[in-house]
Amino acid sequence: MDPKIDPDNVLVEKLLDFMDRLRPHANAILLGVGGAAVLLVAWMLISNQTSAGRSQSWDAFLDAIASDSQPLLVDSLNDVIFRYPGTSAAQWSEVVLADFAVNEGTDLLFSNKEQGRTRLQSAVERYSAVLSSRPDGLLATRATFGLAKARESLGQFEDARRGYEVVSTEGTSSGFSRLAKNRVTNLNLQDTQRWYDWFASQSFVTPQEEIEDSEKTSPSNSDPDISSQDDEATQDDDATQDDEATQDDDATKDSSKSRDPQ
Repeated sequence: MDPKIDPDNVLVEKLLDFMDRLRPHANAILLGVGGAAVLLVAWMLISNQTSAGRSQSWDAFLDAIASDSQPLLVDSLNDVIFRYPGTSAAQWSEVVLADFAVNEGTDLLFSNKEQGRTRLQSAVERYSAVLSSRPDGLLATRATFGLAKARESLGQFEDARRGYEVVSTEGTSSGFSRLAKNRVTNLNLQDTQRWYDWFASQSFVTPQEEIEDSEKTSPSNSDPDISSQDDEATQDDDATQDDEATQDDDATKDSSKSRDPQ
């Protein structure tokens, strides 16, 4: 089966095909004692296959979560999204990947702001994609809270505050509700705003960038023409000093000879 096709949609297509084959005989079937039983069996078959498809998506999600390395985990979650689009397992995979992007993006803001903002924006897109399907329960709470965190890190404070307020009043998890209330309180503090203003004005440089900058400005990497000119100037100065010293020695000898009584 093509992994791009939602298993639920495939099963719906099978049901419609089954009903199309029955349509020419509908009257006879409905008049027969077994008509209702046939339709019931068909519906049970499709329902069981749909449940099996959902079960496979959750099995794939749980296998991904059990991965022992982050790169493998990320690849596995992306595979769940690709193979089971539109399922709850795929939506939870999106949220977990968005959580990773928020954590990585926030860390990168302290070393490479451009890369950090790119990762945070990717998290915003993932959370927004999940919320566009209007989920409910814990999935909605997680996605809304994560989206607020990403927007706070991006400096979009009003959007972040609104997201936190939604979670604090409508969140199904008391833990997330409490965290959201704390974030709303902190965002309303002037000290918090001053800290974000200071952080935005900083230009962080990684140790590797410091090494590269120092190598660029070190004398050994200066313009070779200038270095050559400096060497020539030094040689000229040395030659001039040698000539002056020689002249001084000659003058001293002449003076000594003139004073010699012979």
